[in-house]
Formats: sequence, C-alpha cells, structure tokens
Amino acid sequence: MSLHFLAVVMLFFTGMFFVPAYAHFFGTTKEVDGYQIIFQPYPASPITGTNSTLNFSVLASDGNNIYNVYTSVVIADKQTGNPIHQEPYRLYEISDITTRYVFDTPGSYVVTVQTRIPGDAKYASQPLVASFDVSAFPPGIPLDELLLYYVTPAAAVIAGIAVYLHSRNKI
Repeated sequence: MSLHFLAVVMLFFTGMFFVPAYAHFFGTTKEVDGYQIIFQPYPASPITGTNSTLNFSVLASDGNNIYNVYTSVVIADKQTGNPIHQEPYRLYEISDITTRYVFDTPGSYVVTVQTRIPGDAKYASQPLVASFDVSAFPPGIPLDELLLYYVTPAAAVIAGIAVYLHSRNKI
C-alpha cells in the first residue's frame, strides 16, 4: 500500500512541475511590437539551382507559438526591390512556417514574412511584417565537403610526414 501511495504522490508532483517544451527555429531574430520573428534558411547560404528551405517562427512576447495565423512569404531582389516570388496567404495552425524556394540566379535577396494574427487588434487586419536579407551563391564545393574530403586528409598526410621526418631526426 505504501509503495502504491508513493507512486501516486510522485506522479502527482511530476504532473505539477511538468512544463511542455516547444521547439522553435534558431536564426536571425527581429522584434516587432513585442512579437519575435525568427528566420533560418537551409542551407544557411542558399545555392542557386537547388531547393532552399526558408523557415520562419513568429512568437508571442512570452516566446510561445501563435495559433491559426495567416502568413504570406515574399521574395524580392534586393537591388531593385522587385518581387520575384510571392506565396498567397495561407492558414498555419501554429506560427512555425516553412516554405521551399529555388533561387535561379546568384545575388542578394530580401525575404519578407507577412503574418495576420487573429485576436490581435492591430495585426488581425494588417499584417505583421518582417524582412530578412539572404544571399544566394552559385554552386561550388560546399565548405563542409571541402574541409572533410580535401583539407583534413591533406593535413593528416602533412602531419604524418612531419612525424616521420622528426623520428628520423631530419627536422
């Protein structure tokens, strides 16, 4: 009986102190009127001609998601300001927004997220707007591949030669 009672008490206290965890994107953050807007592209530096994932998270002032938001994403050329892609407003159940885009040419772009927040006096009718700069690069050897396949083996060979020459008292 006492073991059963102890288990119930532990379960009760565990339930009292349990705080749900919410995962959010980590990246460039902007604050607009108490809302946090986070932008994280993947890859971090988009490569032209390949799929890029643009991740946004619009958070309330307490850092929690906002529910049932309407969001649009606009991509514009940074030099001219002309939009090159626009997604229409769409309902998202939570305010973590992910969209894919293929950048056709290398250059600098401005990615703008526009979010309408039901229940907010200001942003229910006009969108909460946040813009982020992103640069797309031509395809080439990615830095992580360059380091893993070329620099690391070359450094290992050079270190091996140095150890060999040192053991022969030639260095």
